[in-house]
Amino acid sequence: MKNRIIHAFLFVLLTMGLYAQERNKSITGIVSSAPENAPIANALVTIKGTFIETETNANGAFNLNVSPDDDLVITAFLMESKEISVSGKNAPLSIQLDYNAELLEAVSIREKQEKKDYLETGMGKQHRNGIGFSADEMQERFISGADVDMYTVARKMPFLYVEGDQLGSQVVYSSRMRGAMRSSRVPMQVIVDGVPVEQNALAIINPNLIENITLLRSLAATIRYGSIGVGGVMIITTKNSGSAPRGSKVLPSLLVKGNNYQEGILPISEKIEMATQGYIVQLKPYANVEDALNLYDEQRKQPETYNLAYYIDMSSYFARWGDTYGYQVLSDLYEQANENPRILKTIAFILEERGHLVQATYTLEQLVELRPDYIQTYRDLARLYAQTGKYNLAATLYKQMVFNTVPNVDFEPIHPIIFNEFRNLIANHKSKIDYKNIPNEFLSVNFKKDVRIVLEYTNPLAEFEVQFVSPDKKYYTWRHTYFESKELVEEELSTGYALKEFIIEDSGYGNWLVNVKSLNTTPGTNPTFLKYTLYQNYGLPNEKKEVKVLNLAQHTEKVTLDTFIY
Repeated sequence: MKNRIIHAFLFVLLTMGLYAQERNKSITGIVSSAPENAPIANALVTIKGTFIETETNANGAFNLNVSPDDDLVITAFLMESKEISVSGKNAPLSIQLDYNAELLEAVSIREKQEKKDYLETGMGKQHRNGIGFSADEMQERFISGADVDMYTVARKMPFLYVEGDQLGSQVVYSSRMRGAMRSSRVPMQVIVDGVPVEQNALAIINPNLIENITLLRSLAATIRYGSIGVGGVMIITTKNSGSAPRGSKVLPSLLVKGNNYQEGILPISEKIEMATQGYIVQLKPYANVEDALNLYDEQRKQPETYNLAYYIDMSSYFARWGDTYGYQVLSDLYEQANENPRILKTIAFILEERGHLVQATYTLEQLVELRPDYIQTYRDLARLYAQTGKYNLAATLYKQMVFNTVPNVDFEPIHPIIFNEFRNLIANHKSKIDYKNIPNEFLSVNFKKDVRIVLEYTNPLAEFEVQFVSPDKKYYTWRHTYFESKELVEEELSTGYALKEFIIEDSGYGNWLVNVKSLNTTPGTNPTFLKYTLYQNYGLPNEKKEVKVLNLAQHTEKVTLDTFIY
């Protein structure tokens, strides 16, 4: 085994040397749209048949080291992909991409259907399928005799923010909407004694008449109240149930009908055949790990195995002989793709799933050096620092993200997620960190979430859907698509994050299902991997965490990713 590792190490050095000799031609280029000739930022430029890729900057420019025989594949959001040869081309490349006509036509059709599929709620158009589940709870303790209206009270509540001032219009948002682009923000729905009212009613409700205030900020708000709860719900109970302001407009019921789930648990493995199944079949006759590794070395010389899925599947296969062997295959992948952000993120996903947190941290540190403009990597590092006992380092990084003090990086799009994780760190490890200059709202000793689910995906261009099914067989589907999430995808690409958080509280008790389905059918050599993290009793000493990683390309049919009891 020692000789094999030495030989493998020498082989890596040799191939790296050959790689440097073969790809010693530096080329530059500009990617733009046709016919406007506008630069395209965040376009992906890949050397065909390799793990080597880069992104264009804000001016559409890129730089790559290539060999004369290389072909480039250029892909961008809402554009047709293009393949070009670099043979004989020395001048800066000018690459124009055409718009994807089918996608544009679908957008046009969707706009025409909006009047049918969306309902006007008084807060903007909301899709009829927007139904989901719950969040934070507040009491009348935030009310004092000096409060003149409920906007004043809202300004004191953690995780709410109020835009505007008392001299003009004011709007209350849940902090989970803070990261949304301005055009997609949805104000909180106000319900007084069971009656939905316009939010401007907060200006005339007497705070002294309030018995209780409950805030629903997550998935339950939408399942319970339909589309009107998309931005969260503020439920106000008064001391006199007849005290709702007169003349307040009562919104029509938007509770969704027809969202009954009847499919049951869908198998995730019985009908799935891995793209690399044939190579695994070749390995199965070998009972000795050395013989299997020798065959693996032969397999990965074949061009068709130059595929991310191959290495991830092989790593899983060899892990049966021990974590060391699975890690060895990931190391082979790392040596070939240590400058590819998507592959580095995939490696970190797999390492965390298998409990190799130190190695996952190292991989993310490499990713920060490679792409210091990716906001999610800082959050990922802070979370892993906390998991590996580096509490002060984690707290320092979280504070930098909270106060936006990392140069040239804006963390606002993921602030709600950062806030929850920072509060969790403080709640569990306050005695081990320096909590000076931390805002008071983060020092709450009663921080907890019943169930927290975080989805992370390696490519913002991936199209997929995740379906949550409650114990009473009602479902909510969150879709990450070009049309339903166009602004989100654009923001993810430009700021460098790809994750979504769901909170379940005060919801149906019983067995929940989480289903997933990929909507992409052509994964290429670098398919998207999805990491699903389930936290139960989040923020409490008995917190439980479970991580699952799957190749979305293998699941173009809906499958059940997880079941859990709430």
